[in-house]
Amino acid sequence: MEVIIQLMIALVAIGLATTSHFLSLRALKNYVVSSDLSAYLKLIAVVYGITFSQLIAAFWFAVGFLLSIEIGLGDLQGSSSLYFTEIYYFSLINLTTLGLAQLEPIGHLIFLSGLEAMTGFLLVSCSASLIFKTMNQS
Repeated sequence: MEVIIQLMIALVAIGLATTSHFLSLRALKNYVVSSDLSAYLKLIAVVYGITFSQLIAAFWFAVGFLLSIEIGLGDLQGSSSLYFTEIYYFSLINLTTLGLAQLEPIGHLIFLSGLEAMTGFLLVSCSASLIFKTMNQS
């Protein structure tokens, strides 16, 4: 039963991260198309917008990790006291698929962690597509 609860939390985090990212990319694309900015400034706007969007996506997963830890589905091993900033940092590192954090998911958090990395890869791919489009339009 715990695995199902963890997967439900993961699906909600994936949905929120994907939705917020989609809405951000769509708004960025519309802004760039209708803007009179120079090509360089359009690219900078897209990069900053995507960065902000990725921060939001990582936030949704961090909330999922926090909720999962609070209800006893697992923990992040490697710190004596977990603060939200550490959980958020883990989420950022995991979303980018770097895997360099000093924290390690244990218990059912391994499912959320794996699904976040997979989602992050997909979101980064979508982001790269918008960057390439913006660069080619100039």
